[in-house]
Amino acid sequence: MQKQFSSFILCFFGIYCSYGQQTQSLTLNACEEIFLKNNLVLLAQQYNINAKQALIIQAKAYPNPSFNADINVYDPQNNNFFHIDSSGQKAFQIQQLIYLGGKRKTEIDIAKKNKLLAESEFAELLRTLKVQLHTNFYSINSEKTVLDNYEKQLQILDTIINAYKLQFDKGNLPLKDIIRLKSVYIKLSSNRSELTSSFNEEQKQLKLLLQTTVNIIPIVSENDLDPMLNLKPINELQLIAASNRPDLKMADEQALIAAMNLKLQKKQRIPDLTLNASYDQRGGAFRNQLNAGVSMPIPLLNTNRGNIRAADFDKKGIELYAQEKKLEVDLDIEHAWKNMQRCIIEYVKVKSIYNEDFFSVNNGINDNFKKRNISILEFVDFVESYNESLADYEKLKKQLAISAAQINYVTASKIY
Repeated sequence: MQKQFSSFILCFFGIYCSYGQQTQSLTLNACEEIFLKNNLVLLAQQYNINAKQALIIQAKAYPNPSFNADINVYDPQNNNFFHIDSSGQKAFQIQQLIYLGGKRKTEIDIAKKNKLLAESEFAELLRTLKVQLHTNFYSINSEKTVLDNYEKQLQILDTIINAYKLQFDKGNLPLKDIIRLKSVYIKLSSNRSELTSSFNEEQKQLKLLLQTTVNIIPIVSENDLDPMLNLKPINELQLIAASNRPDLKMADEQALIAAMNLKLQKKQRIPDLTLNASYDQRGGAFRNQLNAGVSMPIPLLNTNRGNIRAADFDKKGIELYAQEKKLEVDLDIEHAWKNMQRCIIEYVKVKSIYNEDFFSVNNGINDNFKKRNISILEFVDFVESYNESLADYEKLKKQLAISAAQINYVTASKIY
């Protein structure tokens, strides 16, 4: 009895350490709310949008005027330093650059498009992190169910093995029966260890997304999977994706920015105008004269030809990328749709087979084996089959949930 109690304590401690000292039970919607509020990667990307908004303000700003002052430092005729009074010399000039050809407007338009691009990048990041969150959430739920079953089975086996040892010591049972039970125990323990490693990795990823140190226990019911059995037509999903996919919008926005940049580089051939006004006390043709002037570079040696050609090549390359992206989206939809269709068929079929009878028979097998109504071979065979069927069923449920998350991902919409 003491050995059985010690084994139970060790088994419970193993579960406790595996799942962590602190746990929190959450639904998927609750996880998403925490994720949107706490995820540092999303918060950092928000700053990028704010930065692009600031660049729009900067693009709207006019160039600053420049001011020049020229004063006398030494007058050799009168042997006078800083001769700047009414009989001396000083001159002042103010200049203002005027952009011509609509360059400023084009730069503002590019800055606005860059902000839209940053918003699409944020939406793309959100889409990617959300599918990761869904995958981690349902993987943890599936693995926890299987791990709980392993713990129960190992506890039962441990109790039986200890009871068989007592009977072996009394000469009532052969050693081979104990060895057979121990082999099953070792196999289950190995499976548990391998699955625990995967479980802990999934927990780490989910905690990183939620920015928490608490282990998450998913709240999932069988009814949560029912809406996933309704698969929309593939052409409807393609239309949804065409309207919502942020990477498609990014490709289009990049193509527009490239076209605007080409337009700007062509406008750079148009020289800008510099206006100036000046005052000269004694250095000009007249005393205290006021002057006005204009200057403009002559576009003879540099017509911005290289930048125009580079912008044109960039534009053509990005346009090809945008075309390729449209095909990629259609193929993503097709792949996700076929995968989910397969998952629905497999889940519905197995669900009709896998029912409460499995749990009832499992409990009955355990009780009958303890009463020695069935042989050890029958018991071992059933334990192995039961564990495999439970793991496979949970795997199918996980695959269905993840395939639904993939539909959401490829359409950039909350379909499920």
